[in-house]
Amino acid sequence: HFRPDDDGNILFAGSGGSGKTTALRTLAMAAGFVARGGPVHVYGLDFGGGGLTLLQPLPYVGSIVLGDDDERVARLIRHLTDLLEEREVRYKQAGQAATLTQYRRNSGRPDEPRVLLLLDNFQNFRADYDASIARSVVYNAFGKILSQGRSVGIHVALSADRTASVPNAMSATIQKKVILRQTDDDGYLIAGVPRDVLTPASPPGRGMLADNPQELQLAILGDDGTPGVQAELVGQMAI
Repeated sequence: HFRPDDDGNILFAGSGGSGKTTALRTLAMAAGFVARGGPVHVYGLDFGGGGLTLLQPLPYVGSIVLGDDDERVARLIRHLTDLLEEREVRYKQAGQAATLTQYRRNSGRPDEPRVLLLLDNFQNFRADYDASIARSVVYNAFGKILSQGRSVGIHVALSADRTASVPNAMSATIQKKVILRQTDDDGYLIAGVPRDVLTPASPPGRGMLADNPQELQLAILGDDGTPGVQAELVGQMAI
């Protein structure tokens, strides 16, 4: 389970074909089932192969921005940091609300939306934005969203090839880490999980939690996780 108020942010770390992009899509689809909570707005930064774009027909999904569109990447990050700062003021005024759930209750605004930012292939985002002085403002603003967004209902779900791709300062703000199939034993050792649970033959979505190395299988919507089938299901959800 991913419980945003408790878990804050989530990382899916795995090699190519391990199911990390599918995991992000599944999380976004699940955000549309709000029987037990208020609305969720989903945004995406796709620094992978465009696997997040099939989410765009969903009515609660905003911009899905490809990584090569510098202007829109910066605009989305700026929008979320502005929202974060505006919410910080309002949540303090609403009885020092420490979570979105508390704010909804204290303010009488049950429809205050939760925000989920998906970032596929963090290592590519870091390579493009951390090393560039001109782009470092965007990279630092993303770090602010990671570290301060949880208390105001803004959360990040990101994927990376391995946990070591996320710098320590950012990794400390990610409360839940799902370790999928790695390319070598070092990936498991760095993540702090046993190296004899997953194998190169482990199916997509098979993994472990960093704080609980019991084997798990991530769910998908429907019976087939391939992009074409998932796109059809998204279309059905969007109607």
